[in-house]
Amino acid sequence: MKDKLLINGHKHHLKHRHDQKTIHDLKNGEPAKIKEIIGGRHFIGKAESLGIREGVQITKVSSQMMHGPVTVKVGQTQIAIGHGMAKKIIIE
Repeated sequence: MKDKLLINGHKHHLKHRHDQKTIHDLKNGEPAKIKEIIGGRHFIGKAESLGIREGVQITKVSSQMMHGPVTVKVGQTQIAIGHGMAKKIIIE
């Protein structure tokens, strides 16, 4: 079964495979480089407005249980992103 993303009322298959690691999979304090952002233009634009873009080094600071926000450090700034957003950002 493939994951689907609803964009403007249309279903799109996500490219994310289970063997790819995402920000969600990082341990607290673990750094990583962003490889790819999976989503539509709006989602990618939102991520980029937060400084999250391909090639950028990030560090996972913390995450909350039960699908709460994930805090990441991008440069000198800490930001909180949603659990779902963290699962759509592929890392190297």
